[in-house]
Amino acid sequence: MASNLGGLRRAWLLSDGGVAAFAKLNINIDGYARAYHPRNAEAGSLIHLCNAGRVYLLDGNSYEGSESNATCTGRFMRDVGRIGAAGWTNPSVGVVNWYGILGRGSARVNGRAIQSVVPVLQKDGSGFYVSPTTLADRSFADEAEQTRYVNPLSIAAAVAPRSLLAKGVAMGSFGVAYNVNRRIAVPFVVGDAGPRIGEGSVALARLAAGLPLKDNVTRLERFAGQVDAPHVLWVFFKDAAEKFDSHSEAATTAKAQAAYQAWGGDARLASCVEQVPRN
Repeated sequence: MASNLGGLRRAWLLSDGGVAAFAKLNINIDGYARAYHPRNAEAGSLIHLCNAGRVYLLDGNSYEGSESNATCTGRFMRDVGRIGAAGWTNPSVGVVNWYGILGRGSARVNGRAIQSVVPVLQKDGSGFYVSPTTLADRSFADEAEQTRYVNPLSIAAAVAPRSLLAKGVAMGSFGVAYNVNRRIAVPFVVGDAGPRIGEGSVALARLAAGLPLKDNVTRLERFAGQVDAPHVLWVFFKDAAEKFDSHSEAATTAKAQAAYQAWGGDARLASCVEQVPRN
């Protein structure tokens, strides 16, 4: 057992090098073509822009756009408006480090180099920003090609904390999420990096809740399947990463299922449910 691995109080180190832990199931929508827009819900985006960046100001202050609802819809949007009007890289106004959307270039504010400061719009003219995932189809050389990333509406994908990546869990490898209340196991691909175990794509959440997949979801549907208590067992297999082909989502799903069976399938999962300590 390991303490604080994956941002959790307790995680179980498996004999084959994998990691298992009970956690919540929060939903990660990164990778979706309609995730972020400069005009937010007014334009049909699923996620408010404040969840995508951190502001750095000339007076030395910095803050997360999502630190509170008031900051999100107020201060953050005002600062983004000023910073964008000044060209995104003007240190006398401030800059935004974009991490939920694709950002390019850098700027120095108070002697500190801030990366990913110019947000990138999708090339289709929709007005939506490029929403990337760490796992990408490398056959696309252009990072601004939205289709190179994992589509969270159609692929069951999980977020791996950097502490797991440091343990050898690979981006593009596989695992399984098991909702103990629903008794549904969903094999997944490791598709993105984040702060802690307990985040999965829209598709993963819907499947784990027994809901059908949808090509489009509304803002009311975006968090369907979310589990707000640590009732989901997450198992990350320590196997080799597979090359991701964004044009063959079915192949990714099939590889995840095959990896689950090779790991031990339902029988081994049942054993893990009994042995892994709850958080």
